[in-house]
Amino acid sequence: MIQHDLIIIPARTRRIITLLLCLLLSSFVWGQTINEYDKILKIDNLSFHEYEVRIYKKAATSTELELFRLYQDSNDTWKADLFTTIASRESQDKLKIRIRKSKLNSLKNMELIWMSILDTYILDLPKWEDFKYKLQKRNKNYQIEDGEIVSTTSNTMIMDGITYYVKIKAGRRENEFEYDNPESYLKIYPTVDELLSFKELIELIKNEFKIVL
Repeated sequence: MIQHDLIIIPARTRRIITLLLCLLLSSFVWGQTINEYDKILKIDNLSFHEYEVRIYKKAATSTELELFRLYQDSNDTWKADLFTTIASRESQDKLKIRIRKSKLNSLKNMELIWMSILDTYILDLPKWEDFKYKLQKRNKNYQIEDGEIVSTTSNTMIMDGITYYVKIKAGRRENEFEYDNPESYLKIYPTVDELLSFKELIELIKNEFKIVL
């Protein structure tokens, strides 16, 4: 007879293990997602500059993908581009994806816009998982779970909407993060600092370049 040892893991330990696994998985998926988006936009060989920000916008229920890009080139000239996918149906079961690239201009100095972007705390904004605890309501209801007293919470899950992927480099400093439906969550949780800063970032780009992002 083969004897199996049963290992009992406390609830608190299980939660820690689950959190670590989620963080590792999200990091892997992030890298895969950006690579796939760059291939769709046909920019997978486009180098990232020392001073550059890229903001990808993906709609959950369509093929639409957009990329806003502001960067300083090798001649120290600031430039801005907008990449957009345009889908057309070739047959009943086949879509053709074309890429439209637009050069963006602004009435303001590009370097000034760059500094304004940095002032939205974009280099310090955390990953979604780091402030996800703010996107819930504490019920102040207490239950017994695995012999421990736990507090119950109500979570809001918004499945369909817009996902933003942000990557920025400013000299030696870099940051990357992904936010799912930030505008929708901000309507429910209007005091979350991270969502307010991100809204400021998106509104800044919309207003300065007169685009819908």
